[in-house]
Amino acid sequence: MNKRKVGLGAAALLALALLVWAAWPEPQRVETAPLVRGDFVRELVEDARTRVRERYTVAAPLAGQLQRPGLKAGDTVRSGQAVAAIEPAAASLLDARSLGEQRERVKAMQESVQRGLANRERALLAEQQAQADLQRSQTLARQGFVSPIQEETALLALRQRQQELTMAERELQGTVHDLQRLRLGLAPPSRGTGTAWPVHAPVGGRVLQLHRDSAGPITAGAPILDLGDPSQLEVVTELLTEDAAALPARARATLGHWGGEGLLRAQLMRIEPGAFTKVSALGVQEQRVKAVFDWQDAPPPGLGDGYRMDIRIVVQQAADVPLAPVSAVFPQGQGHAVFVLEAGRARVRPVQLLGGNGQQAWLRTDLPPGTVLVVYPPATLRDGDRIEALRP
Repeated sequence: MNKRKVGLGAAALLALALLVWAAWPEPQRVETAPLVRGDFVRELVEDARTRVRERYTVAAPLAGQLQRPGLKAGDTVRSGQAVAAIEPAAASLLDARSLGEQRERVKAMQESVQRGLANRERALLAEQQAQADLQRSQTLARQGFVSPIQEETALLALRQRQQELTMAERELQGTVHDLQRLRLGLAPPSRGTGTAWPVHAPVGGRVLQLHRDSAGPITAGAPILDLGDPSQLEVVTELLTEDAAALPARARATLGHWGGEGLLRAQLMRIEPGAFTKVSALGVQEQRVKAVFDWQDAPPPGLGDGYRMDIRIVVQQAADVPLAPVSAVFPQGQGHAVFVLEAGRARVRPVQLLGGNGQQAWLRTDLPPGTVLVVYPPATLRDGDRIEALRP
């Protein structure tokens, strides 16, 4: 009987152990990576282009007919050299309606001239009459037949008539000038004098670009060609405003994919103060600003204005610091934390994130190098959960 009870008890214990084992959660299998010490570098990677430092655009000083330029892109010019020639534009033809309106204006102005002639003649006669009255008053005053006051009144009347005559002559002269101006509008347009106006180069250099390489009409202020020195180049890139604001002074950069072997070194000179809006390839509006870099190495002779290349700008750099995979760091509260593998369980350890470059995270932590960290931690992982490292 006792043996039977012992057997039943053992069977019950075995069944209970099997049930506990079946219900016991298996450890989560996770990827791991060690915490290491090394050099940290965070870079911005953007497209860049070369640009001539001093670029001069030669524009048309007047409207007219541009003669075919004799220069080609790359030609060398001297300061003051004639780089283009423009024949002044001839007067345009009037259509039938405009011509009729102009003729009516001429007729109306001719009537105004006739009225001006009549007014001048009337003013002239009045002046002559006032002159005669003054002479008569002066004669009678000497003989004592009129008072001196009457003589002064005649003198004032003469001066007034003289002023009226002067005003009438000026009005007539202005009306005659207006008539001549209107008659010029009726004259047939000339074909030009054939004299071309030369356009001179403001500085010496080489022709970077021809905006007009053939003859034809041109308006005042239209660009003709660009001048500059291709040996004096700088590198320009467009950065997001938040990235540009984080750049250290005299930030270092490397230039690649410029068409030759090796990397070229450059250094930040300035960030232009004005930002602009640019739409990205995904259709997102971005605020960007231009950053200008100078060469630390002599630029290769094969480069020219507007050549494309890649630029890598150093934003953060530190030597011999704790480094962890970016995928091992996650936010926690107001800071960051990592999961550490300790005795088969996941333990949360707070860290301070000082920087990240897409692959590595620069941490401030008391964890020693070699500490096993959980990378890509599952969303269900909690502090104290059993975990098992996947074998590589």
